Amino acid sequence: MREFIIQLLESSVCPQYTMNIDQLDGYLYAVAAEPQETAPEYWMPLVFGGEIPSFIEGYSIESVTNALIWLYNSHRAQVLSSQCELVFACEYSSIKMARIRPEQWARGFMQGYIFWEDVWNHYLNEGQTNLNLDGILLSSLNDDLDDILAVISAIADAEYASQIGTSAEDLVLMFNRLPEKVVEYGRIAHMIRTNQPVNGQPKKEMYEHVQFTH
Repeated sequence: MREFIIQLLESSVCPQYTMNIDQLDGYLYAVAAEPQETAPEYWMPLVFGGEIPSFIEGYSIESVTNALIWLYNSHRAQVLSSQCELVFACEYSSIKMARIRPEQWARGFMQGYIFWEDVWNHYLNEGQTNLNLDGILLSSLNDDLDDILAVISAIADAEYASQIGTSAEDLVLMFNRLPEKVVEYGRIAHMIRTNQPVNGQPKKEMYEHVQFTH
């Protein structure tokens, strides 16, 4: 299934701004953290630059949808098991092409964060006090999220990070810490989702996404 997705994304019949596989992996991990329940029709358009194509020559829309949901579900499983499985070495290099895959992954992740940004802001930046987070201060979670995003943003554009004063030594540490920071992001999103009140009661977990086959 993953090879099918790679071939699809690399195909010239896809829209111009279709994500590559590394961007897609980062994007889907961030979306799959799910601080709030969502559905595929909301996150799929951005994979293709903003709109789901009505026709992709050589591919049925059903097979494309099923493949993307399969990959989403695999990332959701990682989130729930506190894992971040990267298919490349996440190491900093002063040579751009040597770090292109983690940069692309991080850029995709930031797009996934933007997908949820309003939800994050609602619960962490607007003084929401109706979450029962076992005594954990929202300000502390907000600081943690800021730190996570700072690391991932630096990886997404290491050249700019270097220009504004981030040392090579710090960039090495940031690249090495990417999986750790991504897992932490998922943990915070999980805490928010499982504690959103419904009629005065904490919300129960709902992780059941339909499994599709190609």
